[in-house]
Amino acid sequence: MPTWFSKFLNKNNWRRRMVELVILVVHLLLLRWIVYVLSEGGTLPIELVVGHFMGLAVSGALLIRFCAWLYRRQYLHENNLHDLAK
Repeated sequence: MPTWFSKFLNKNNWRRRMVELVILVVHLLLLRWIVYVLSEGGTLPIELVVGHFMGLAVSGALLIRFCAWLYRRQYLHENNLHDLAK
């Protein structure tokens, strides 16, 4: 196994890397949704376009909030600061 790969993915950080993979996939799906709305926006009714943009905004906000919560939880766990989480 190459050295750079073993530094990137090992038994100590594989869970974090899998979570990062899931986050990347969700970001790419959100990006695909944005491209769809922008490309088809001229042919869709305005109510549907507004609904799509509201969905994009809520999805993006939830994704940001989830990522922040996840990395804060990981940081507290790694530094034994569990008391601060409460």
